[in-house]
Amino acid sequence: MKKAILLLIIVLSVLVGGYLFYAFKINNPEKEYHKDLSPKDLNPESFITLFKEKYNKKSQLNSVTLAGEFPENWVKQKDIPYLISIMNSKEKCCGYMNIFSSNISKEDAEVGGFALIFFRFLYFQNKNKFGFKQLSENKQRINQKNRKLV
Repeated sequence: MKKAILLLIIVLSVLVGGYLFYAFKINNPEKEYHKDLSPKDLNPESFITLFKEKYNKKSQLNSVTLAGEFPENWVKQKDIPYLISIMNSKEKCCGYMNIFSSNISKEDAEVGGFALIFFRFLYFQNKNKFGFKQLSENKQRINQKNRKLV
């Protein structure tokens, strides 16, 4: 009798375990992994909007990490009115950081500085190279002036 009960318990546990494994596999398909955000997924206006939304005054690390290079002709003629409207803005936003950058900046960027950089992309019509990190045009100028004084 003990053998029969033990055999029945083993058979039932195998059947229940098999059913649960099957039900779990059907009801929970594989999760989609997070896709890194790329400059190709954005335009200048959505870039600025994203960087303003992610900015947190209380945080010391205000940067957005993007994977990949900026495509050629990323800034279009239709973006000019928007860029002109924000060009003189001193509003703080996150800085740009490439996913392969090993340097994390604690400085904030300005919306108007990014507009100036995007104008430079449009004017020179070259491949848009940000490097591994970019704060904004105004911060670059200040840093260059400080280096000349030293």
